[in-house]
Amino acid sequence: MVNLPPFVTVLYKAWLRARLERYMRALDAIAAQRENDFHAERVLHKEVVLLRSKLHSL
Repeated sequence: MVNLPPFVTVLYKAWLRARLERYMRALDAIAAQRENDFHAERVLHKEVVLLRSKLHSL
């Protein structure tokens, strides 16, 4: 690695940490949305099965 002045190294590390935090928050948000989508899909699937059974019973 290139020998940088200490203040540049400190700034670069701070920038990398901030970038890492931003990416981690984005990943957490994506994971939460995926979990919500999974639950919504299960509820919708139950409704479809219920409606199909009602339709076939007619």
